[in-house]
Amino acid sequence: MEAAVATAMKNHPLRRPFLVGVSGGRDSMVLLHVLKRLGFSRLIVCHLDHGLRGRASRGDAAFVAKQATALGYPGEFARAQTKQFAKDAGHSLETAARELRLAFFRECARRRRCPRLLLAHHADDQIETCLFNFLRGSGAAGLAGMRPDTTRKGLRILRPLLEIPRADMDGFVDTHRIPFREDHTNAESHHMRNRIRNLVIPAISQAFGESYRQAILRAAHIFRQEEEWMNSLTPEVSKSLSCASLREMSEALRHRTVLRWLRRNRVPEPGFAETRRVLSLLDTATGPAKVSLPGNRHARRRAGILFLDPK
Repeated sequence: MEAAVATAMKNHPLRRPFLVGVSGGRDSMVLLHVLKRLGFSRLIVCHLDHGLRGRASRGDAAFVAKQATALGYPGEFARAQTKQFAKDAGHSLETAARELRLAFFRECARRRRCPRLLLAHHADDQIETCLFNFLRGSGAAGLAGMRPDTTRKGLRILRPLLEIPRADMDGFVDTHRIPFREDHTNAESHHMRNRIRNLVIPAISQAFGESYRQAILRAAHIFRQEEEWMNSLTPEVSKSLSCASLREMSEALRHRTVLRWLRRNRVPEPGFAETRRVLSLLDTATGPAKVSLPGNRHARRRAGILFLDPK
């Protein structure tokens, strides 16, 4: 366990400062304690209370603050009104929580002058993510799962546990008696990701045995390699797109170009449906001249040019 994390962090000096996202759950507490045991001395514990679980959420924040103090690390704490933000922005609760977390981490990075963030996603999270994206009809980018090292909006995100299975983390918790808070909502199956974790994965394991884990992780690795190659072929984009240029592209490249355009212009959570919606603007005979997008955004066609309304 410690050896695997040490290998993942081998290019990062022990004295280098890092933000660490800590929810108080088992995974993030394991990450925090492993880093402490390895000798990382300049960690900054970051915890965002989404305000979704009432007293339990406040208990999580108090627990994380106490653990950070006990380990000798400073902390960054904030509370968000996630439900209100989701309503105002027209997001799902999950999307709103993701955006608020990223905004919180970026603010911590700015205040602490530390643009590096460690997150506790592990191999089982990767498998869930790949299956989740597959069932949503994702392309190669979604099937590639999470990257061990990526950058989002100027924040470098590292996932040193990404190749470690949950069973190994359970063993570490038991051996070293790592304290953590249990989120009871993880056992519920209201959300699709929880249904995958609690219902789909056990069924796959029973039908195919444990070898399915390595098969999915291997496929994700292949998709990441191919995604990088395909991204290198996708043209750079700006504030607008030329309809004529898009029509000259192959269908796959056209989709990728529009998807990159939506992401670069900060349309929330763009995917296949949003890309197809924008591409319908290329049909000047029967297609629309304006389409709706997430986050109360709109794409328009005027004089052969596609552009987005201001946010």
